Amino acid sequence: MASKEAQHPFYRPLWVRIAIVAVVIGWSVLEWVNDEPIWGVLTAGIAAWGIWMFFITYDPDAPRAADDATLPADTGDEEPGSPNRD
Repeated sequence: MASKEAQHPFYRPLWVRIAIVAVVIGWSVLEWVNDEPIWGVLTAGIAAWGIWMFFITYDPDAPRAADDATLPADTGDEEPGSPNRD
């Protein structure tokens, strides 16, 4: 997942990011308990990556700035009958 994808508004609530990382950590623990070291290392790496992306480098204000930049400015100079007006 690229940095831009990690800034998706879906990940903005803290509980969503915590839930995703907690599930992956639980999966990793399950693999280690079942004596599956390859899957344990793989899921531990995914959990570490999730911690890095969702807690260390995550900027919750970045999507808002990007969303605001794509909205057209309301100048108010459209004609009353134009299709751009509600």
